[in-house]
Amino acid sequence: MAVDLEKILQAVKALSPEERQHVRHVLDETLSSTRASEHANEEAFQQLLADVGLLREIKRYDVTQPPSHRRKRVDIQGTPLSETVIEERR
Repeated sequence: MAVDLEKILQAVKALSPEERQHVRHVLDETLSSTRASEHANEEAFQQLLADVGLLREIKRYDVTQPPSHRRKRVDIQGTPLSETVIEERR
């Protein structure tokens, strides 16, 4: 398989910029349809878990934003966690 992939990469390098753009477009469409089907499978699985009572609710997230933007920062009083971990390892 690695040999085939190397041949494909060499062939892509030999293409014109317009042809490369077309290859990229086709690959992007293929990846997005794969992601969409994976997302649909995930939703169906979560719904099944909810139907049998293993999930109380299905949370929906805005997938256009990175996870760090969805989380709320929690301020902690006292010794920093990193120091606590270092002390416990000694």
